[in-house]
Amino acid sequence: MKKKMAIILSAVMTLAMGTTAMAAPSPSITTETVQQVVVSPSIGGSETAVSLAGQQTAALPGTTFVTASGQTVDAAAVALVTTPSTAEQAQAAAASLVAAMASNSVQIVNFTGQNGLSLTDASGNLNIVNNMTIGLMTAAGEAVAQNGSISAAFSLSDILGGGVLNVGETIQALYQRADGTWVAVPVVIIDGTVAIALPAFGGAVNVTFIVAKGTPSTTVSAAAATSPRT
Repeated sequence: MKKKMAIILSAVMTLAMGTTAMAAPSPSITTETVQQVVVSPSIGGSETAVSLAGQQTAALPGTTFVTASGQTVDAAAVALVTTPSTAEQAQAAAASLVAAMASNSVQIVNFTGQNGLSLTDASGNLNIVNNMTIGLMTAAGEAVAQNGSISAAFSLSDILGGGVLNVGETIQALYQRADGTWVAVPVVIIDGTVAIALPAFGGAVNVTFIVAKGTPSTTVSAAAATSPRT
């Protein structure tokens, strides 16, 4: 089930990335006043590495992988490395995201295929439940860039860190680009598993998981497969 969801999300994300669009913030994201910024104290833990060919991850066919030294490698030789953020890193991500939500000079791009996307929870808070760095690496420890789309699945309980979703709430994932802009990506939640997809990146990316108003999605909107929502 995890691998099936990851493959579906990879395909959707690759199609969505076919058109580049920017917004600051995207009109398809609901304009909201953040009441409080809440960062879960449970964020943290140990680094984990899983094979990109395993049950928790997937790569869209055609995705290429190149090491920092310029060598092209097969997906089977690549591991997805997840590094939980420190409390300080999570707070910095929270400050950047809330500033992006409030400022017209910082862009938030919506690639979920949804209109009226909310980034606050039922209480109107920016509620960050998890924050991590996701990257790719060879067995020798060399960083790997990917040009295509990869997906990863996580336990919902691990993402929530002991918290729960209230009625009318779901999980939304965003990652921050090197230029400081944020991208909201499709999220699927099925049977206690959360799957996300990430487009091409040349280095590790910081991914933030928030609790947001909405209904947990078990499928991805067809709009996400045609163009980014801007």
